Amino acid sequence: MNQNDESIRWFIETMHFETMREAHEWAYTGAFNEIGNLYEGYITTDEKIAYALVFELTRINTIRGFRCNIYCDCDFNVKPIVYKVWVSK
Repeated sequence: MNQNDESIRWFIETMHFETMREAHEWAYTGAFNEIGNLYEGYITTDEKIAYALVFELTRINTIRGFRCNIYCDCDFNVKPIVYKVWVSK
């Protein structure tokens, strides 16, 4: 799956957090439960949210067995920097 694939349903997040703990709690309760179900991709300008999301997706793949392939990318050519996380079955 390519990040530019038009078949990806992207969610664009506008939230920003001051701490990694806040981002992790929010990502775990919100985006983590929706990615792969309501949408395949997640776009944010908060690197803490992207990191927390990748961490939780990887953790669940490790603990419960394979759920999905996890991809991530960032675009340094735009300001603010855009982080993308997406999954495929």
